[in-house]
Amino acid sequence: MNLIAASPFAKTGEGFETGFWIFIALFAAVCVVHLIFCFLMNQFWRKLTKPLCLVMLGAAMAFLVPDYPLVYISCWISAVGDVLLINNKTPKYFLSGAAVFAVAHTLNAIVQTKLLSYSFPGYAWAIMAAIALIAAAVGYCFHGKQDVAIATVCPAYACFHLGNLALALMVIIDGKFSRYGAIVLVGYAVYIVSDLIVNYITNKRDVKRGNFYVMLTYLAGQILIYFGLAFALIG
Repeated sequence: MNLIAASPFAKTGEGFETGFWIFIALFAAVCVVHLIFCFLMNQFWRKLTKPLCLVMLGAAMAFLVPDYPLVYISCWISAVGDVLLINNKTPKYFLSGAAVFAVAHTLNAIVQTKLLSYSFPGYAWAIMAAIALIAAAVGYCFHGKQDVAIATVCPAYACFHLGNLALALMVIIDGKFSRYGAIVLVGYAVYIVSDLIVNYITNKRDVKRGNFYVMLTYLAGQILIYFGLAFALIG
């Protein structure tokens, strides 16, 4: 039985459908285990299981939309970001992790532009890049003396979220994939909540079981984003 009426499993065969269900089950299992370790505040196993979540989700996406590699590659890139941001209070890891996640969000943005019924103008990418650089410069001017990494990277990184939110709105307004655009929009909104919790914990004060709340919203956001994109591509 196919996942949805227009599922590519009809042309790729039962092997792809079986592969999808295997890896989505593994993803669900790893997520549950990881969240339990977050709740129990078991740092070793929390850190060990964290990147496996997106690795499994990426594998599931590879079977669901094998003809659209940007989706599952973005997942796997996010898994690399998860590894780097395990030590997010160390500047070099924070910067590297943010850069890696920026690449993943850029791939998501590219996928969203493919859902539009019209060509996304090339100059729009230059405008988005310029906004991110301006945001970094403004952050440096106001807070650079305190912590250059956080002051410059956080505002620039936020622009990637805002860009994807704007693109999701464009997809919704465009009409053809409005339902899936709405799923991606909600996914990025939840993702932003996760990042705000991270920012609060990192810069303000520790919160008991803070990693549980971070990962609960992070994983929920990722699920909505990638399934929204995948279902739209399936059509």
